Amino acid sequence: MTGDGPLDGDTTPKARSAGAKRLAPDFGEDTSQESDSLSKRSRSTTSQRSRTSSPSKPNILRSLQHPIRNKSLDITNIPDDARQLVRQVRRFAAGFETVPQELRASLEETYTEDLDLAQNVVYTPDSERARLGDDLTTREVASICRQAQGCQQRNENEATWNSHVHGPVLSLVGEISCHRSDIGSTNVTTARLNPRFKPVVELTQPPLPGKVVDFVFFLEPSNVIEKAFGDLPWEANHGHDFNHTLYGPIANRPIAISMETKREGEGQATGRAQLEIWVAAHFNRLQEMACEEAEELPFLPLLLAQGPVWSLLFAHRQREGQTWVTIIYEKITLGDVTTPSGVFRVISSLLLLMHWAQTRFRPWFERICTADAA
Repeated sequence: MTGDGPLDGDTTPKARSAGAKRLAPDFGEDTSQESDSLSKRSRSTTSQRSRTSSPSKPNILRSLQHPIRNKSLDITNIPDDARQLVRQVRRFAAGFETVPQELRASLEETYTEDLDLAQNVVYTPDSERARLGDDLTTREVASICRQAQGCQQRNENEATWNSHVHGPVLSLVGEISCHRSDIGSTNVTTARLNPRFKPVVELTQPPLPGKVVDFVFFLEPSNVIEKAFGDLPWEANHGHDFNHTLYGPIANRPIAISMETKREGEGQATGRAQLEIWVAAHFNRLQEMACEEAEELPFLPLLLAQGPVWSLLFAHRQREGQTWVTIIYEKITLGDVTTPSGVFRVISSLLLLMHWAQTRFRPWFERICTADAA
């Protein structure tokens, strides 16, 4: 799944250029110039730092070397081959064809207050949802709902939501997906961005916080990817890596989809900003790998869970004049996993995203891996 603008040799993120003295990496990459700047800023008041360093400030995100901008998700303003994915996600998010036909009667009887189960929600063995993976069981649905309701009632923190709800949901999706052998997911809360790919801001702006996301979906290595991994340049103190992070466990597994989580009622703007900064670094890495290939960058899905409510955004990098701009398209609310209907909607959408990763992102990634050898 691809975007609007072809890549050329100028797209590769350079370590520094002639004008780079005015720029510094965000997240606090070590340079003497930045250290001086940070030292001066540290003498400012705490309230001033608080007001200016927030990553959710639109003016800061727009001041990046590759600016980040937000747009509404209009089917007419996205790449043609992204439209099918968006349309199908919207169908699942609305509940259409998300519940196995044979479970509908028992679910309606058990969950009488979940009126969404009475709508046109069932799917048949020949439907799109059936092709994406196995059916959920009533026990699996009840377990997710129970855990999410418990976290909600106890007002649990983000880490507990991750371990009790979000992580298990991703694991379950991975087990029932028809692409279970090809696409995986993992918790990356301990990962750090590779300084080479961090977005940069003008020195007049404070560095953005170094927080990263919580989960990613990745490609399991094929023969093509394994060979390309061995051909990657070696980075001192790190080694080979397909990704924009310094997280060794998935260095040979290209990241396809990223997810940020927040506790219920808190941090939505911050969570979105973390996703935006993360995906900007991701695009920097993908552009470096694509090099001079006349390839378009993919239209990347981004998941955001705030408590039990899951949402989907999309990111795309395109050229505007001489500048590459990261566009964040928002958003589709997938569902609330405290309800059975919400669980079915979220699971169906995640299965669809795994299908996209295998059938769209993998072919694109393998093409750029083999471009130099062609």
